Amino acid sequence: MEKRLRFYWSVARIIPLRYRDEFSQLLTYAGENNTNPEIYIGSTLFLSFLSFMISLLIPWSLFGFFDFIFIIYGIIAFFVVQFISYLLIYFKVEDRTRRIESYLPDFLQLISANISAGMTPFQALKVSARPEFGPLKEEIDRVTVKALGMESFSEALTDINKRIRSDSLKRSLQLFTSSMKAGGKLAHLLEELSTDISQTNSLKKELNTTTKSYVLFILFIILLGMPLLLAISLHFIESINTISLWQEPGFGFSSLSNKDTISIEFLTKISFVTLILTSVFSSMLLGAIKEGKLKYGLRYSLFMIIGSLIMFLAVRTLVGKIF
Repeated sequence: MEKRLRFYWSVARIIPLRYRDEFSQLLTYAGENNTNPEIYIGSTLFLSFLSFMISLLIPWSLFGFFDFIFIIYGIIAFFVVQFISYLLIYFKVEDRTRRIESYLPDFLQLISANISAGMTPFQALKVSARPEFGPLKEEIDRVTVKALGMESFSEALTDINKRIRSDSLKRSLQLFTSSMKAGGKLAHLLEELSTDISQTNSLKKELNTTTKSYVLFILFIILLGMPLLLAISLHFIESINTISLWQEPGFGFSSLSNKDTISIEFLTKISFVTLILTSVFSSMLLGAIKEGKLKYGLRYSLFMIIGSLIMFLAVRTLVGKIF
């Protein structure tokens, strides 16, 4: 185990320091406190290299020859593994942020009620961190421990922004600390802030409801419309290629004969690539519609790719049997 971890750490040294620091920050946002960034980067990099070698060796062992296209497949496999390893952490960050922002209004209401009851801001913050708040409680407990040491309460509170990527939480903490220093009506401020965040969350839910028709339309096009049209088009071309019209007269069908035509195998591969790319871009569009983030929609891409390819193959088989 020790040698393997040292090997992963050595492999991670290949990656530039700036990328390693950014990925380390991403792991912190995801709450992966027990995960060593360099070990994770090294292991995923080694897995990507294995995928590259497998993409080269398996076709060579099966077909008995080597082609340049195998190298391209290997490079694609390498970057796909790297991209998936990044997306796994990215989705953890987004899920953690969403959970914290959903707890934030209730948390601020509790702090406001405790301050109104006569507690100090530090006591109110500590008492309000309940177990049902999940990751938000963990960060508040971390802050209270720091504040009991040499670090000031305001500085420890603003350090939460380095561990949680949330604009709502960042704005709330800035108002909280500035109001403590200015001596304003902190309880009333937190209550108004909680109401404002709750209204913002309600507007987001209403927006998701109003955009469901656009989402359903995109899913219909990708999962049904496009595979259906591609399968019918391929069957039509295949039927035309079987016609042998060598004579010139014939209502212009001689141009549709099987002379100098593109093979059906090539068109089928092009259809697969088209469906895959369209599914990926459409999933990004869904992410922009639902959450306002393109990368968030990539979590739907795998299901859309599988669904569109299955529909294409099913329609292709069905049309071939009927006609």
